[in-house]
Amino acid sequence: MAMMTMNKSAIVSQLAQVRVLPILVTDDVDQAIRCVTTLAENGLPAIEITLRTPNAMTVLREVVKACPTVTVGAGTILTPAHLDAVRNAGAAFGISPGITPTLAKAAQESGLTYFPGVGGASDLMLALEHGFDVVKLFPSDLVGSVKMAKALGGPFPQVKFCLTGGVTVEMTPSLLQQSNVLCVGGSWMCPANLIATNDWSTIANLARLAAQAGK
Repeated sequence: MAMMTMNKSAIVSQLAQVRVLPILVTDDVDQAIRCVTTLAENGLPAIEITLRTPNAMTVLREVVKACPTVTVGAGTILTPAHLDAVRNAGAAFGISPGITPTLAKAAQESGLTYFPGVGGASDLMLALEHGFDVVKLFPSDLVGSVKMAKALGGPFPQVKFCLTGGVTVEMTPSLLQQSNVLCVGGSWMCPANLIATNDWSTIANLARLAAQAGK
């Protein structure tokens, strides 16, 4: 099944199963494909490719084509133009570090599965106004991580959180014990220095450890 045809509930179900979402920052297409393949082979079949590099859109498009069994999402979506571009590149979902009324409205209309970033209750209310009940809590370590997720769970029991920002493999099991935390995200299993040196065996080991921490 082509991953771009997955609907929101299928993607959320997969994230609920895998529990750990690697965040990939690279500008090299071949290294990106090799990295995503290595992560998927070692228990991490969903990935977020950030738009933080000049060539990111090409990387995203080529990874989607080369890795049809991986759920490939796009991160660092900041504008409606980004939304259109990642959808056209075949991304299965989009993620933002924050939320604005303009972006929320565009995401609602785009039909792309979208997880906005929130830092507190007002952001979350804006997300819910536009129909988004799965959100990224960012930067997780600075806004209170699992304590914030727990606190927001009171007034917003229907919301699920993906915690990213400062997450490590050591803290992953305890973060995932919180009932409204869907998954955690981070780049600790695919750091840029290991990708740059083509150290796929270390990345494979880190991926296995991350997948194990998510169980």
